[in-house]
Amino acid sequence: MLVPQFESTLRRMFAAAGYATTSIKKSTAQHEETFNEFLNRDDIKEALGERIHKLIQMVMVDQMGINLRNKVAHGLITFEQCTKGLNLLVIYLFLLLTNYSVVKEENNASE
Repeated sequence: MLVPQFESTLRRMFAAAGYATTSIKKSTAQHEETFNEFLNRDDIKEALGERIHKLIQMVMVDQMGINLRNKVAHGLITFEQCTKGLNLLVIYLFLLLTNYSVVKEENNASE
């Protein structure tokens, strides 16, 4: 499955545009945000657009959706669940990313 590669590609795409992919926790240590936390951020939602954001969320992390990222990452997916359709869905998500050139909008204080 290409699920971990999709998560990594999406994070790297946003990181290259200057978006933060880490957060500071209570212990003041810097941690990589969970994929769900990352996707739930307003700046990520806005950059992806509502429809594509919702599709990625439903396929990858939503418990009411397919939740594919968590099933794969935690070893909960069975061989029988790894269908051609699911694989094509992940490839489709990769193809959707080719439509994006993520550029972070800077807030200019002088405006």
